[in-house]
Amino acid sequence: MRLIPARGRRSATLALGVLLACGALLAIAVLLLVRGSPGEVPGADGGDHEEPSARPEPSADPEETGPAPAPDREPAPDPEPQEAPDPYEATMRGAWVHLFDDALKTRAGIVEVVEELAAADATAVVAQVARRWDAYYTSELLPRTPDPRLEDGLDVLAVLLEEAHARNLEVHAWITVAPTWHHAYDDLPRPSGWLPPAHGVEAPEDQRWVTRTVDGEWSDYLDPALPEVQEHAAAVSAEIAREYPVDGLHLDYVRYSSERHGYHPRALARYRDETGASGTPSPTDPGWSAWRRERTRELVASVADAVAAADRGVELSAAVIAWGEGPGGPSTADFEATRAHREALQDWPRWAQEGLVDALMPMVYFRDADEQQAAWFDQWTEFQTDLNAQTPTRIVPGVGGWLNAPEATLEQTTRSMGVGDGALVYSYQQPTSDESREVFDELADQRWGFFDPDG
Repeated sequence: MRLIPARGRRSATLALGVLLACGALLAIAVLLLVRGSPGEVPGADGGDHEEPSARPEPSADPEETGPAPAPDREPAPDPEPQEAPDPYEATMRGAWVHLFDDALKTRAGIVEVVEELAAADATAVVAQVARRWDAYYTSELLPRTPDPRLEDGLDVLAVLLEEAHARNLEVHAWITVAPTWHHAYDDLPRPSGWLPPAHGVEAPEDQRWVTRTVDGEWSDYLDPALPEVQEHAAAVSAEIAREYPVDGLHLDYVRYSSERHGYHPRALARYRDETGASGTPSPTDPGWSAWRRERTRELVASVADAVAAADRGVELSAAVIAWGEGPGGPSTADFEATRAHREALQDWPRWAQEGLVDALMPMVYFRDADEQQAAWFDQWTEFQTDLNAQTPTRIVPGVGGWLNAPEATLEQTTRSMGVGDGALVYSYQQPTSDESREVFDELADQRWGFFDPDG
């Protein structure tokens, strides 16, 4: 206990009296603590008790203690001004790389892809890792691809990640969702557990996950309304997000083949049960079309939840349809009038508005040399620019290089950068109609035509 110095002169007698009184009070307090107090003592149960401070009590007279001591260190200097980040570096620039040639099927080929895109000043490679639900990576859910041109023992995704990350390129693992067949598989063995024979058009009808047309013809496209399809896509996506350090998971073909599709018997039964409808709806029935659009959204949401649950910060993106005349055209006043909404049954602006995906890659695949298609490109570009300004989702248009001469691919790509968040070329293998590689050099020289709205 520290005594506070008294102000003024005190007599020795008074001081002695004070000391004796304090001693008596201290003795009583000690006795109470030893024997226990019958009354309520604040802090006796540990509830509100605060330990005494180790700091000495301040003097009642500032003159007794003097001014507070000066700090024994210099004040921290003002932080150095930080250079504003280059908005160009925040854009996504790259190409889709498919598995229908040998570009990704050897380590040497992967190195070549990465080096060329890095030299093109790209930031991302969107690489197909499953063509028709056969894995070009290590998976417990999908069988290894029977592709005979794949280098023995090669894990395409693992090597691509190693090489791309070493050159500061993002890797977005691309999965093709709906199609289950391609003529490239006609003469290949069929691995055990492979989805196409197990749940495709050759499977027993009660095991089929593929859809059917209004006329009863079975399709080789999976039906988005079936829970098994949604669960399968989500599980495969989550496995990649969990097991590989990918930057993104990219969905392709999350749609119906046409408005005449979606008539799987169990899909129809679900529709009737949920809506109270009876009979078989026509392909253009508004309620039936809206229900199917909700199923494509539901599939994307299932994948989004699964990827988020992996908790690896993986970005989810989707390639989406931009067929024909765009919103604002002579016969398409808005998105609801476009073929994307009516036929593919994709309400992808809603996906963006809800933040369901992190990025959308609208496939604006049009021939610049065709006057009508060039006008469609303009319509879709303007629509995407408006959507980009209204939503949290990044909009990164993808141009159809294989449809255009080099100068047109360059022009479409640089114009797409003006939408706001970047541009992609389809494809790495055929960036132009004559497969000219110089377009990538030109893109690098022009900084992909980057336009900074802030100057």
